[in-house]
Amino acid sequence: MNKSLNLETLEESGIDAALDRRLREHLRRCFPDSPDKFQDRRVWHNVSPEYTVVLREKSGDPNIPAAVVGHVGVVIRTITTTWNWRYNVASFQGVSVAEEYRREGLAARMIQCALDEAYRRGYLYAVLFCKEEMVPFYLKLGWRLTDDSVVMRNEQDNPIRMRSNCPMYKELTMQTFPEGPVDVHTPERVGMAKTKN
Repeated sequence: MNKSLNLETLEESGIDAALDRRLREHLRRCFPDSPDKFQDRRVWHNVSPEYTVVLREKSGDPNIPAAVVGHVGVVIRTITTTWNWRYNVASFQGVSVAEEYRREGLAARMIQCALDEAYRRGYLYAVLFCKEEMVPFYLKLGWRLTDDSVVMRNEQDNPIRMRSNCPMYKELTMQTFPEGPVDVHTPERVGMAKTKN
């Protein structure tokens, strides 16, 4: 990794207003098709990240804020299967690297850092939705396309139209990803399978 960069895993409670503003500016630059999406908050379908992996330039001057060059937000979701099994999963959101830092392997390092943290927290799976042109990148990192349908649902349990329509997953333990159609919901905190078996 470039020596002038610092990779951090931050709890949402550890992100102050100034850093949150810089993260939102970074996301607006990296996702220009949704310029209003991150005006006020970093949320995906009304859920804030549980933790965020941030890549920042190191600043020699403590009075100068470090520029954000990379971001992975991890939102906790609940998946349900046809057998009514429920799992809380780490849902990767806003994976991005500033244009001038791309093609240096930084996204892969941030994603691995986020996966390591999800494993440490006991999640069995990570999931994401990506654009079709990004599928080969994630396949190289060991993610898999789902064989069956995956539907994202909102708080009212209604399906959400996803712009990024390629659902992918990564197993974080030896437990295989559930077969059959999967629904992805806002997080449910009670009675979910989360810990490693």
